[in-house]
Amino acid sequence: MHNAAFKELGLNCIYLVFDVLEESLGEAVNGLRSIGVLGFNVTIPHKIKIIKFLDELDDSAKLVKAVNTVIRRDDKLIGYNTDLYGIERVLREVDELNRDLGLIIGAGGAGRASAIALTNLGFSEIIIANRTFERASNLAEQILELGFSAKPIPLTDLPRYASSANLIINATPLGMAPSLISETPLKRDHIRRDSIVLDLVYNPLRTRLLIEAERAGACTISGLKVLAAQGAEAFKLWTGIDPPIDVMYSAALKALRGEKI
Repeated sequence: MHNAAFKELGLNCIYLVFDVLEESLGEAVNGLRSIGVLGFNVTIPHKIKIIKFLDELDDSAKLVKAVNTVIRRDDKLIGYNTDLYGIERVLREVDELNRDLGLIIGAGGAGRASAIALTNLGFSEIIIANRTFERASNLAEQILELGFSAKPIPLTDLPRYASSANLIINATPLGMAPSLISETPLKRDHIRRDSIVLDLVYNPLRTRLLIEAERAGACTISGLKVLAAQGAEAFKLWTGIDPPIDVMYSAALKALRGEKI
């Protein structure tokens, strides 16, 4: 995705991927700092743990309390959360978005970004469901402190609240290929016909949740749109240039389909 944008713009840059163990995270960050990279992304499970190795946090990362993008500026590493931007941008593109009740499944980094995005969009009420109720409660408390209505619920109550939600966001790995591909947090009977379902899982493109939502007659949004939108914001932070988001989306789509980019 990023390399396709670099190529399109003729930039002498390259995006590489590294597997980093939790116990080696600090060393990896210092190594990237020492070789003078423009910046880097951070994915699960390091989005929260990386904060202690950074020099500063942008307001987006402070609000979400998680980092997925880092830029190097004057030898300082600054953490951002472009997941927040990506989720908000994609939802702003929805025609006549009903902002009465939003339901978020998951209270990790992606769940936090989703909750903050819904406050920025002005949702009247936000429901947060999580496997660990304490994490859902902590996130709901943070949303309440921002002046918005929020309620944590146990996963056992998820179907009941889902049937009333105008927007449902899956911010968990359920449905992700390969090991969780057959799983879904909700079945079609619990999804409103006129609702919107956004699954932040983008591999596969049509997750089990999106299939269930389509069968229920809901409007569905693939996580690939969020991936491209948040990636475009990270690209701009690193380079100062607005990237061709259509090129980025197309490259990611081809990669997921196993096509040559």
